[in-house]
Amino acid sequence: MSTLGKICLSLTILLLLLAMAPIPGKYGGWIPRLLVFHNQWSEKLRDAKAGAGAAIEAQATARQELSKASTDIENQVTGWDRYWNIPARGPQVPQGAPGIQKRNGQLLLTNLGTDHGLVMAEFTDDNGARQFAVPVVHAFYGGPEGYTYAGEFVADPNNLAANRAVLRPVHPVNPRAWPENAAWRLRGMIPSGARANIDELHRRINRTRELTDRTLANITRQTGLLHAAEDALNVRKGELLGNPDGIDDPGRPEFIVGLLQAIEDFEEERNQLQLDVDHLRRSLNASSEERNQKLEALTAAAAKLPDSASSTSLEPAKVTGQPAPAN
Repeated sequence: MSTLGKICLSLTILLLLLAMAPIPGKYGGWIPRLLVFHNQWSEKLRDAKAGAGAAIEAQATARQELSKASTDIENQVTGWDRYWNIPARGPQVPQGAPGIQKRNGQLLLTNLGTDHGLVMAEFTDDNGARQFAVPVVHAFYGGPEGYTYAGEFVADPNNLAANRAVLRPVHPVNPRAWPENAAWRLRGMIPSGARANIDELHRRINRTRELTDRTLANITRQTGLLHAAEDALNVRKGELLGNPDGIDDPGRPEFIVGLLQAIEDFEEERNQLQLDVDHLRRSLNASSEERNQKLEALTAAAAKLPDSASSTSLEPAKVTGQPAPAN
């Protein structure tokens, strides 16, 4: 064995002896105790790293929740802008409180106007000119149990005064759904998300109304065509089956009795005429036969006379019942 090997072996044996030395302690020698401490600190460090990772993730989640909560608070605080409450009419309403009336879909405000913040907004356009925008409000009606959205309204600039105003609806509204006496709340704006949803609903309503109008127009047109077809059918039925209100023409009875009845009457008349003609033909044949028989009897009687041999025969030709051919 080389010297280096002998040195390594000696150190290994020495370390083993030191580890097995009877040093007081919970784990025996000081080296095992050192290893135990090292393991404990390693576990603590691993747990601390895991806790730090979880804390970082929790912090990120908390930041997102904080941002969302801040946005919600901002929408709740500033998204609705300012508002005006209009109480329901009653004996307990103080004098001078804002009032509201509806007229043909418009809202008539009393004790509420420019002196109460319902003013026209001033702005500068792209050309640098001063412009004024009429006030826009969103109306809600209801009470303590909740409010219902009535629609978006703009103030009529010609009827905007210090203590009164007239609001015209931006979109078509249904005033019949508004209660006669309810509390109202007017808001200067609504959150953008809700505004986008409302605009989309109005677009859908407009599309549905256009489709409904087209469908109704088509139904009206089809109904007119149906009535015209029914009228034409009644005319044809009158021509075929008869029409008491038709033209009274003796030469055209089908105008009154109908073409079918006229044809049937004509066929019956034709059949009767054929029967009459046949009866006349038979009578003519019988008369011709009787005449021929009488002529033959007369000829026979004349032949028996004394001078019949020398006399010239005057026997006429026999007449038959066949009619002469038409030229």
